[in-house]
Amino acid sequence: MTLFRQLIIAIVLLFVCLYAGNTLVSLYNNQQLVAEQMQVHAQDTATSLGLSMTQAAQEKDIATMDTMFNAVSDSGYFQRIYFSDLDGNTLIDREFPVSLEGVPDWFLSFIDLPINEGRAEVTSDWMQLGEVVVVSHPGQAYLKLWRVTTTQLIWFTAITLSVCLLAYIALKWLLVPLARVEQQANDIFNKKFVVLEPLPKTRELGSVVRAMNRMALHLKAVFEDQLSLIDRLQKQSFQDAVTGLSNRNDFDNRLRSYVDDQEEGMHTGALAIVALHDISCVNEYAGRGEGNAILKSVGQRLQSAVIDHPRAIVARRQGPEFSLFIPDITPGEGDALAEKIFGAVQDISWLHNEKCPLSFHMGYTFHTNITSGPEMLGEADIALRQAKLGSASRWTKFADVQNGDVPVLGKPLNEWEVFLNQAIQNRLVALHYQPIVSIQDKALLAQEVYVRFLNGKDLLAAAVVVPIAERLGLMPSLDRLILESLASAEREKETPTKLCVNLSIVSVKTSGFLRWLDNFLASQRRLAAKLVFEVPEYAMKANGASLRTFSQLLQKHGTSLGIDHFGLESAAFGYLSSLPLNHLKVHRSFLRELDTNLDNQFYIKSLAGLAHNSGLQLWVEGVENEQEWDQLAELDADAAQGYFLGPPALRTVD
Repeated sequence: MTLFRQLIIAIVLLFVCLYAGNTLVSLYNNQQLVAEQMQVHAQDTATSLGLSMTQAAQEKDIATMDTMFNAVSDSGYFQRIYFSDLDGNTLIDREFPVSLEGVPDWFLSFIDLPINEGRAEVTSDWMQLGEVVVVSHPGQAYLKLWRVTTTQLIWFTAITLSVCLLAYIALKWLLVPLARVEQQANDIFNKKFVVLEPLPKTRELGSVVRAMNRMALHLKAVFEDQLSLIDRLQKQSFQDAVTGLSNRNDFDNRLRSYVDDQEEGMHTGALAIVALHDISCVNEYAGRGEGNAILKSVGQRLQSAVIDHPRAIVARRQGPEFSLFIPDITPGEGDALAEKIFGAVQDISWLHNEKCPLSFHMGYTFHTNITSGPEMLGEADIALRQAKLGSASRWTKFADVQNGDVPVLGKPLNEWEVFLNQAIQNRLVALHYQPIVSIQDKALLAQEVYVRFLNGKDLLAAAVVVPIAERLGLMPSLDRLILESLASAEREKETPTKLCVNLSIVSVKTSGFLRWLDNFLASQRRLAAKLVFEVPEYAMKANGASLRTFSQLLQKHGTSLGIDHFGLESAAFGYLSSLPLNHLKVHRSFLRELDTNLDNQFYIKSLAGLAHNSGLQLWVEGVENEQEWDQLAELDADAAQGYFLGPPALRTVD
């Protein structure tokens, strides 16, 4: 119950108590007064009758005395009047019924009025003729007391309602600061550390707001320090200090985890190594600061060259060498991108370019079916050494000779477009469910839904199809197909756990898809409550506004949102306080040799603390062996998935 309601109820109860006390005191006083008045009235009436009926009593004129008695009884205050002679004989006796209509029985029982008698002697000169007795009737008194009580109740009710109305207005005004404090507390819980200004004028409320403001500022500082620590740790462990790009270890781990990911299936991909020739000349002539500035410029040019490929990895490999890996592109796109990458660094120059000219060499390789990251690195390195044989800037492609037919991964885009349209039209998908297991109690916490596309007798992983579908603008239609297939599967056999579904950022940014999703979730309430949509972390950089709109739509239907492949981006984690998230899922590259890699252990444990302080869960993907699973139990992560815990199980949808 709210404080406002409690105060209103307290005011009403106070008035009820006041009314009850006032009524009891008033009734008691009125009862005493009325009793005295009835006694006096009865006695006065008896005395008056005694004087008036002297002549009639002397003459024993019964008719005249009867008339007198009837006249007195018309007032309704008496229930009996009788006259007795000196011998005690009753000469005349009149009883007058008096109605008590309008007075409830419980009131008569509650108020006890005495029966009063008035007595007077009837005399003639000094001779006593007899005695007249007037017995009062309390009916009129009861009626008057009842009317007084009901009138008081009406006035009390009117006054109480008026006071409650005034109290309602006053309390609404007085409790505004409390509502602001409540909102501030909720904001703090959601990691929005707002400070309330101006302070309430009420001293007590002002003290509360000042205390809340101090707490908000303190928690903000603690939270920002924690974010800063994790960000510094990430940069020290996985970033090159000069360029801000991934370092060699991070590049190799991410490439290896990408290739080794059993779930994502086969991939095409291009890998290039770009080398700046004779950076030592720049360092010797102008100093290491100028050389670092040139290296940083090279890194920025390379990032810009692959900006249309958000899953591309760009790293400073060593010294003046940079490596780039671009997954899931066609051979033609790879060749065009290689030209773009090499061209992006050609016009870089510096102040003393005539004395220390800059030249670049690049080795490039492309695989239609990546099976080994080190193999691609070796091929690109061989191509780079071939390119360095000449003094001028140039790039060389490693000849990857293939025998037989071109595999499906090497199809041109027009054939891909035909295949995808057929898949959408004919619903050529199969659903796989992989368990997500709680680390603490080993219970099944959720299941991630993977999609395979039917290609004859083969199954193509979504990771192969999605990048091409995004370039062809077909991703919203594919996401619709996946969700409709999932709804159909759930109607056939309902899954008891949460269901995690990866959603393309292209679909999230498409207004038509969002309108469809709104209607879909409204029509699938049971499924909506179980869904947890996952979007990759790289999508947070440039799509914050779209994701906030998307999260509001999900909240409307009770659907959750999670961040996938967490930890690959070096951006600050500000979105943790601006989006209502269910979990963060750490990228599989951080599990490589987890039992011996202290940096990764500390990073995951720090992320777990950050997630828990933000009201989130920390999940980990790619658990492939018992050593990784055992180590996670010591790092406070909440859940994990991977082939060690269970491979995806096929589920076919008609």
